[in-house]
Amino acid sequence: MDQTRLRHIVLFGFKDGTTEAEIGEIARRFGVLATEVDGVDGFEWGVNNSPEGKAGGHDYCFVLTFVSEAARDAYLPHPKHKEFVAFASAWIERALVVDYWAQAAG
Repeated sequence: MDQTRLRHIVLFGFKDGTTEAEIGEIARRFGVLATEVDGVDGFEWGVNNSPEGKAGGHDYCFVLTFVSEAARDAYLPHPKHKEFVAFASAWIERALVVDYWAQAAG
C-alpha cells in the first residue's frame, strides 16, 4: 500500500509591524481553509526556531497534506483558497511554496 502523501509547504515572512494577533488570525483562517476544501488530509503550522539563521525571513511554516496531485490542483484555484490569499496578503512580505511527495527513509 502506498503511504506517500503530497506535502504543500508554505513559508511566510510577515511585514514589519504585523502583530501576533494578526498572525494568529492568519493561522486560524489557514486551518479553517484546510477543513473546507476536499482532498486536504492534514494541516499544521509553527514558528521557525532553527538556530542556523538560514530562513531568509520566512519565519512561519504552514504544511498542508493532500491525498493527490488532483486534490492539490483543485485547492489552488478554489474560491476559499483565493479568499484566504486575498485576506493574508495584506501582511505577507514574502512567501515561498514547495510541494513534494513525502518519501519514507530507506
